Amino acid sequence: MRREPLIERPKPDERGRVLDRKRIWQFYLLLLPVFLPISVMAIGAFLAWGLGEVWEVPGFFLVGLGVALFIGYCIYESFYIGVYPARCYLRWLRERIDRRPDAIVKSDDPDAFFVQMIPRENWTVSMGENAGDVGLLVVDRKRDELRYEGDLERWAVPADCIRSFRLESFTPPAAVAAMNQFTVVVLVVDLEEGDTWESPLACHPIHLKMWTPHKRVRGAELLRRAIGHLVDPEKWPLVPEDELWPLRPPPTKSEAVDYGEAGERYGR
Repeated sequence: MRREPLIERPKPDERGRVLDRKRIWQFYLLLLPVFLPISVMAIGAFLAWGLGEVWEVPGFFLVGLGVALFIGYCIYESFYIGVYPARCYLRWLRERIDRRPDAIVKSDDPDAFFVQMIPRENWTVSMGENAGDVGLLVVDRKRDELRYEGDLERWAVPADCIRSFRLESFTPPAAVAAMNQFTVVVLVVDLEEGDTWESPLACHPIHLKMWTPHKRVRGAELLRRAIGHLVDPEKWPLVPEDELWPLRPPPTKSEAVDYGEAGERYGR
């Protein structure tokens, strides 16, 4: 008799969602540094063209400095800005999992991947967080199943219920694919009575690396290969452990700073 997937929503946490808008709006403070290069360029322009020849050299120097700072900020905003929020999401998620007596993935499980679920309706989100949930995913070859413990969802899916796990890429409106393209593993699962259930999963930018679209594709490919080996080990070879680092979260003691939320686990 075939095992059926378990898909449920954990009891809401008393401290709210990990991706609560009231919580993540604080990360918009990371956009404030853009005013520094703009201010430097404005001051330089004023000195160069507003105060006469004496101030032309320092003025043009400040304009050039402002341009360099602006280019540096664009690189940071495109490839690094998501790392710090992801560290906070991971910490908050782990604290919630530790408060659940029925969690199916432990917060410090060494085999877990840290992933985000990006539903299709969020593929058009241009500004802000486009993930619908974050969680820890275990590819359990002994039990022949996928297990996910997220902030909003919990599921255990036997390998023989997985219909497909293809890659799909999308770029939010008004964004540039060379910098802002996302790639997800669209997991499709067979349910009872012929129904299906879908969960688009993506690697989370948890490590301090330049998270280019190529890195996002690489993370999604690794996740797909790991799932593929569970579903059909003859077709999909085992992924070497040293290749899986983009999916592995940092050690349990997070480096993220908590925004005003007591850290029961770490005694803060």
